[in-house]
Amino acid sequence: MADSQPDLLTYWRDLNAQADEGTVAIPADVAAKCDAACVTYLAHLEKMQIDALALAEAKDWGDLPSAQALRDKFLAKATGTDRSLDIILQQHIDVIESMRMLFRRYFDETEATDTQTAANVTALTPGS
Repeated sequence: MADSQPDLLTYWRDLNAQADEGTVAIPADVAAKCDAACVTYLAHLEKMQIDALALAEAKDWGDLPSAQALRDKFLAKATGTDRSLDIILQQHIDVIESMRMLFRRYFDETEATDTQTAANVTALTPGS
C-alpha cells in the first residue's frame, strides 16, 4: 500500500523558504497564537514520547511462546522499527518544530528591527 500521507516536514520547510524570500507573511498576532499552540502540542508529544520509551522496557511475560510473541509484537509497536510509535512521534515533533520556526521568525524579525531602530535612534541622539 502506497503511503498517501503528505510530506508535512517538506511542506513546512517550503513555507519557511517562502518566508525567507518574502512571499509568505503571517500577521504577528496569528504567529504568536500559532507559536503558543505549538509549544503546548510539543509538550504533549514529548510526554507521549517518554511514555512510548517506557513501553520499550520489555518485561518477562512468561515462558509460553505465545506470550513471548505477543510481547515482541507490542514491543515492535513501541520502538525499533520505522513504523513504531517512538519514530512516528519524533516525526510529528520535527514537523511542529518546523512550524514553530516559521512562526518564531516574525518575533525574531520584529526584535531585530526594534534593536536596529533603537541603535539608529541612539546614534542620532546628541551626546549629553
